[in-house]
This record gives sequence, C-alpha cells and structure tokens, in this order.
Amino acid sequence: MNEILGFVNEKTKILVILKENQLQIDGKSICPLNQQEIANLVPCGKLKVNQILKELIDGGYVEMLHTKGRYIVTSKGDGVLKKLSLQ
Repeated sequence: MNEILGFVNEKTKILVILKENQLQIDGKSICPLNQQEIANLVPCGKLKVNQILKELIDGGYVEMLHTKGRYIVTSKGDGVLKKLSLQ
C-alpha cells in the first residue's frame, strides 16, 4: 500500500484499498473484500468501515453490487484518487 496512506483519513484509505484490491469479474473491476477484511487493512473497526462505505456510496464514489461484499470504484472515485495521485 502507498506510504502516503499514513497521512490520510480512513475514507481515503478505504477508497484506495477498494481500488488496489480489484479483480476483473464478468468484465467489471470489482473489489471482493468484505467489510471486516477492509477494516483489518485500514486498520479500524467494522462499524467505521460500514459508515464510510455508506458515505462513499451515497456520494457516488463507490457502488455496491447486490452480492454482499462486492464494491466497484466509480469514475468519480477514480477521479478523486487521480487528484490525490494515489492511483
């Protein structure tokens, strides 16, 4: 993980973790990590991850597929990471 993450907040860390852990599934870049796995990588609590993911989804930075624990970083989320030069 990028060393700059020690200087950013949990919301940014989660967005980067989702992006860095994507797999190609059915032609889409999907992060298969569940909330506990994301929490372990941040590190923070699962409840905090749940709250931040909701904020990211509501803001249009991340989409959640109907399958539990499947997240897609949207073009808006990619744009934020490019502006931060973390991608």
